[in-house]
Amino acid sequence: MDTNKDYYAVLGVLPTAEDAVIRAAYRALAQRYHPDRKPGSDTAKVKMQELNEAYAVLSDPEARKEYDQLRSGSSDYGSFYEG
Repeated sequence: MDTNKDYYAVLGVLPTAEDAVIRAAYRALAQRYHPDRKPGSDTAKVKMQELNEAYAVLSDPEARKEYDQLRSGSSDYGSFYEG
């Protein structure tokens, strides 16, 4: 999981998107960029890898929760230092 990547932007969905929306966006983009549809395209391979990575994180409730917390800089422990 790479918190420097915006997985929501990769799939073209909002951070508040429901699971069904994330799944539909992934499927639509996977059909569009799948390497089998564009034989020999290195761009399609890279794009599909990005889509798979984003979907793997956002489709797993625990991974998505962790990703969202890391992106926002928050944690379950709270802030011990305010300064």
